[in-house]
Order: sequence, then structure tokens, then C-alpha cells
Amino acid sequence: MRGVLLGSALAVAVPSLVLPAVASAATEGFYVGAGAGVNWTRDADVRSYPAPGFGLTEDFKIGGIGDLSAGYATAMGLRAELETAWRWRNRVDDTSSATPALNGVDGKMSSIAFMGNLLYDFKFGLPITPYIGVGAGVAGVKQTLGGQSDRDWVFAYQGIVGASYDITDNLAVTLDYRYFATTDPEFDLGPASSKGEYRNHTILAGLRYSFGGPARPTPVAAPAPVPAPVQAQPQTEYQVFFDWDKSTITPTSEKIIADAADAAGRVRAVNIQVIGHTDTSGSPAYNQRLSLRRAEAVRRALIARGTPANMIRVDGVGENQLMVPTGPNVREPSNRRAQILIKVS
Repeated sequence: MRGVLLGSALAVAVPSLVLPAVASAATEGFYVGAGAGVNWTRDADVRSYPAPGFGLTEDFKIGGIGDLSAGYATAMGLRAELETAWRWRNRVDDTSSATPALNGVDGKMSSIAFMGNLLYDFKFGLPITPYIGVGAGVAGVKQTLGGQSDRDWVFAYQGIVGASYDITDNLAVTLDYRYFATTDPEFDLGPASSKGEYRNHTILAGLRYSFGGPARPTPVAAPAPVPAPVQAQPQTEYQVFFDWDKSTITPTSEKIIADAADAAGRVRAVNIQVIGHTDTSGSPAYNQRLSLRRAEAVRRALIARGTPANMIRVDGVGENQLMVPTGPNVREPSNRRAQILIKVS
């Protein structure tokens, strides 16, 4: 287990050095999460029960887990979080002992843990994001045997491997495996103190909501001039701007989209093309998907304002047609946009 935890810790630290372009697409900011699942508590030896010189081995049934977490994600993919997890209903399936009277003793095991975790998200420009992590903290392990119970607070540690799936820019579904263990707890279950073990395998599914990074200034969009009644060639191109790593329509952009929808209704529009763009921060594959999401968001907004859906075509060009030329991994507000091109007969 030491080797697994050491390898996980190195894997968390190293990618931030060797994968800067991929990780820069990660959403930055605070997040909260909640989850539930199942846990398997491994067979445990209880020594000096019910008195020195005696002992038994417990075999457990499958139990449940509930989990709450809160943390902060950096743009480089690293996440630091605090977690509370309750593992319960691990009833004793059977006990075995060299002392026949201790065979088949009834009991159960549960724990509540408060952990600090360090995780790393591998951003590949896909909706699915694998992650790994390690954690350490304290756990209150409760043992019940033969009608007696006691809880001991001990050091706890865990290794985490999982993946998340982005439902929206802020909400993701998570699924992970955790190996959770503690130092040996001690229980007062009889005339003498008994020493036990607690090692656990957990499958946890949940939801994670990200609040996003610190507020960034919204780029000022070029105002759409109102065509004069006698103007022969009405405006046929509009620019809609977005926040970094977002496809959400801002209040300023809503006004521009409304102007474009109004103009398309007043002129003899043949079709409307919406082209999504990004800046160069993030991987090209991720930016291609983001540009399509931006174009689709504008299309939905145009339809909501009365523009016929069959008249609109969307395209995404990622970081390939920059309004302001930059190098790689540059957050340029003017390049985070979508063009609305109105073709008239």
C-alpha cells in the first residue's frame, strides 16, 4: 500500500510539469460534491477479545457510504479538497476463532472520516476526465461485538482513482474507487482492551458542482449599429463574446443576439451561419469542442427570439481563426467569440 500511495503522489505532482497545455483547459475555482455508494470491509483480526490470550477473525457483509466534499481546482489540474465520509452497515457475516465459543459472534463495523485530499485531473479535451489522488486524515472506527460497542479515533489514509463526466460547464458526474485504511484501532469490548483492523474498498458515485474561477472582466462587445431606413446594405455580421472556458450567453451578448435576430427578420435572409471561436489556452481538441458549444448556444438563443431553426447553420473552428493573433496558451478575450453571419438575397 505504501508503494501505491507513493506512486499516486508522484502521479499527482508530475503531470503539472509535463502536461501544461492539456491541463490549462481545466475550470478554475471552488467546488462542492456529494456521493453515495458501497464499501467492502476486508476481513479483520480482533486480538485480546474478550480477554488476553483470545481473539477472532471477522468476515463482513457489503455496506454503504455517504460522502460530502468541498475543494478548490486550479487551472493546471490540481485539486485540494476536504471530505467527510460515513461508511456503515458492514455487519459481521461470520467469525472464526481457535476458541469454539467465539465462532459465530454477532457484530458490525462502521466509521466516519474527515479527510484532506490532493487530486489531479487529466484534461484531454473530452467530456470524460480521469483523475487520481491521495488523502489523509482521522477516522472514528466503531466496532460492535457480542452486544458491546466502542469507537476509537485513529489516523486514516486513502488512494483514489476515478473519472468525471461533464454534464454542463459547472456540473459533473463522478465515479471512483477508493482504498481506505487506518492504523489499528483499540476497543474496550470486555475486561481488556482489544486491538482490531480496518481496511476498506469503496465504489463511490456522485455529483460535483463547480462555481468557476475569480470573476474576470467581460469583454466589451462591439455595438451593433442600427441601419437607417434608407440604408441599402444592412448589417450582416455580429460578434458575440464569451468568458474564459465558458459557453454561457452573457447579458451583453443577449442584446447583440437580439439585434441580429431582429435584423434577420427585417431583411430577406437566405440563411444564417454561426461560427464559434476560442483563444489558444487549452488543447486544440478541447478548444474545438468548446467552439462548437459556443456556436450552439448562440443558435439556441436566436431560435428563442423567433429565428427559424432551419435557417441557421453552426460551425466551430476552435483556435484556428484568431481575431487577435497570439502564441499558444494565451487567454485573449477578443478571441473568445462567435460570429453571426447573415446572408441576404
